[in-house]
Amino acid sequence: MLNHYQNAGWTDHKPSVPPRDGRDGGPDGRGPIPPQPLATPGVSTAPYPAPRRCVRRRQNEPAAALRGRFHGIVVTNQRLCREHYRLTLHVAAFPPSDPGQFIQILCPRAPGAADPPNAVDDGALQVKQWRLGSRPPRFTDPFLTADRPYLRRPYSIAGRRDASTVTKAAGPRTELDIIYRVIGRATRQLEKLTPGDEVSLLGPLGHGFIRSDHLRRALLIGGGVGVPPILYLAERLASWGIAAVAFIGVQRADLLPLTLLADQPPATDYPVERPCLTEFARHGISSILTTDDGSLGIPGRVTTALRTYLLAHRQFDASSGVLELFCCGPTAMMRAVSHVAAEFSLPCQAALEQPMACGMGTCQSCVIKYRPPGAMDWVYKLTCTDGPVFHTADIIWS
Repeated sequence: MLNHYQNAGWTDHKPSVPPRDGRDGGPDGRGPIPPQPLATPGVSTAPYPAPRRCVRRRQNEPAAALRGRFHGIVVTNQRLCREHYRLTLHVAAFPPSDPGQFIQILCPRAPGAADPPNAVDDGALQVKQWRLGSRPPRFTDPFLTADRPYLRRPYSIAGRRDASTVTKAAGPRTELDIIYRVIGRATRQLEKLTPGDEVSLLGPLGHGFIRSDHLRRALLIGGGVGVPPILYLAERLASWGIAAVAFIGVQRADLLPLTLLADQPPATDYPVERPCLTEFARHGISSILTTDDGSLGIPGRVTTALRTYLLAHRQFDASSGVLELFCCGPTAMMRAVSHVAAEFSLPCQAALEQPMACGMGTCQSCVIKYRPPGAMDWVYKLTCTDGPVFHTADIIWS
């Protein structure tokens, strides 16, 4: 697998070894992959009034879109609620990233599991055949029979902090946050990580949210495990001086992966924004919280609160592009947000949550139906490389 990454143009970084700067690709021909063209989000030919098309750009986009394989050192692995954890990793020389981008983590193996082979001897390979109906041969290699997840898992970047003072030998250092929910074999292994443990990761992957030149106010909608990229975006919006309101929806109170401020309880009957969530309040952003069962905040769906809020705040000019929606969460929630955005003729970007195995366009398992702006027919797009952020008006949700 390592050889595959090398041949694909990936760089391999370890904390103790300063990585190459990638300007010459190195003596072995490796180096950063060439920058991928950024698809300009557009507006579909829907029957409702379309929002104004704006020129969009990425802030501080590097000259070359770098990605690589890195070794992260666990700083903290903090439990946030009943099933969610925040994992903070120290990574050396991690390339620039945008909110909405993600990393692929190789979850640690179970105790006693064998290490993967570094190379495969072609002469040792054997082809075994068996007749239909007969018993197939059994795997005996310790690596294949081990109780471990074999595929990397994608996680959105929930936050990033770059060190201001570093030693010249060590190079730049970065702390990355991810938030995960313990629901299966891979995340149960993540749950066991302790400070000092090492984790292999790939990234940054995909394309993140894009800022409009006209953007002056943002509504951030996060549902469940879709909250992490919304947190990262809130941090970036605050640095740009753009006002925002966060809409957070969870199933019930014990699944909220955020911290409530004791002196600022969330609204319980009408969507009024309050600085009730620490992670947003530290950036000057107020929040509206909903739970499906009504155990905290406003009872019901977050999209219902969003629509009610927009009905009460019609003073904005939808055609000016100054207000935009950004969302991430379950597909059903993002589809509903797309319908609300269409009703109010507002642009909306969504960071899609799709199952994926590789994260770099090889397995073709994360396809979606996408209608290019102005086109009559739809095409397939890959969530991992074309996205994961798309304009919701261009997605065929059915």
